[in-house]
Amino acid sequence: MIDTRLHRVLELFEQISRIPRGSKNEAAVTQWFEDWARNRCWPSQRDPAGNLLIRVPAAPGCERAPAVVLQGHLDMVCEKTPESAHDFTRDPIRVIRDGDWLHADGTTLGADNGVALALGAAIAEDPKLRRPRIELLFTADEETGLTGAKNLPPGILDARLLINLDSEAEGVFTVGCAGGRDVQIHRDLLVEPVPEGCRWMQLSAGGLCGGHSGIDIHRPRANANKLLARTLRVLMQAGGLRLASLSGGTRRNAIPRDARALVACLPEAVDGFRRRTAQCAERFRAEFPSEPSIELCLSEPPSGTAPAEAMAPADATLVIDLLLALPHGVAQMAPGVSDLVMTSNNLAVVATVARRVEVATSQRSLTPHGLDAMSDQVRATAALAGARTHTESEYPPWVPNPASPLLARCREVYRALYHREPEVRALHAGLECAIIGHTYPGMDMISIGPTTENAHSPTERLHVPSLARIGEFLGALLTSLAEN
Repeated sequence: MIDTRLHRVLELFEQISRIPRGSKNEAAVTQWFEDWARNRCWPSQRDPAGNLLIRVPAAPGCERAPAVVLQGHLDMVCEKTPESAHDFTRDPIRVIRDGDWLHADGTTLGADNGVALALGAAIAEDPKLRRPRIELLFTADEETGLTGAKNLPPGILDARLLINLDSEAEGVFTVGCAGGRDVQIHRDLLVEPVPEGCRWMQLSAGGLCGGHSGIDIHRPRANANKLLARTLRVLMQAGGLRLASLSGGTRRNAIPRDARALVACLPEAVDGFRRRTAQCAERFRAEFPSEPSIELCLSEPPSGTAPAEAMAPADATLVIDLLLALPHGVAQMAPGVSDLVMTSNNLAVVATVARRVEVATSQRSLTPHGLDAMSDQVRATAALAGARTHTESEYPPWVPNPASPLLARCREVYRALYHREPEVRALHAGLECAIIGHTYPGMDMISIGPTTENAHSPTERLHVPSLARIGEFLGALLTSLAEN
């Protein structure tokens, strides 16, 4: 039965992966699930925020058992390698099996969180599983600010037990998560004509691992925005470099893998700048041994890229200083808990738009005061550079409940299946449990999921044996809840 369930989960995941479902583009996958539910005569409803709720009746004889919510999110992070031609608005994700792992072809796989959709659907379909009534809750736009969960109407969920399927380590029960806040920075720029005879060049930083800004923030990985700013500082100190624009990163919740700047200099200075760029690259590879593929390149810009203006030197210096001064990475580890980050910041995205620099930062903390302290540091750094800030998104932490009856039942079922204790921990990444629990006070919640590596990056991959075990455990847990 376990092999049959795994086969169905993988089959459903392949079907879902053919449907473009980047954040705010979930209508097609939502319609697919509405049709899937209608074909089984299961009622569904879509709320104004785009969340989808499918009500699945209990197995025969289990009608009196408490209902359970199985919850995941519809959208995925759309990241790809620089050479990939993939169009996330129309192209299917190509799912590749490599031994025990699934990955995509130069793009994010979308196991975060397509595997939750497939797993929930496969469990609901299983005619041999004794289980209570299920409410499949598939939320919209999680990756860009947990928008669907924030706008989930009170009163539409009947169940008071919720299993979130968005964790990424099998054998781990997540019972709490960090809160988050996105502080946006913007500063107007003075520009000046570029001296005649200057040659335009593009400075690029890339080849980095990137990763999830919550799960991977403690790993020794480089930030492309930081490397670009450090290289620009070295080049500008040599003199004669004019900065026109810069851009780096794509998502607030992804560690930036690539960044680039458009610069101008006199032709006779190009060779010297290239030598300094190569020296920076060598220095960065030594500094980040876990990033062996770091690339820094000063090359010809795309054709047709020759603006008439560049930032005034004083403003260019301020922009670089701002990027150098803004925090990135772990600010504090959780006391007494191994490998758990308490507070962090991701210097996520930088861009110049219409004579203005814009920077997106993302703070996370397990405590409200830690979140405030990190955000205040970002705002103060921006103020020193003459920039303005505003908050775009915010959500609270999910505080663990050690006395949770659902957690106790999960432990009991896990021990019976695998004859060992599961790991119970909080997560530095954000989970929708925090928001759903605020909307539905008293909801007993836990988060589980198969082992997934490098989420939010093109090297994302899903461990298939762990997916089989998660399916086995979830089925056994639901049977236990139905019979007791």
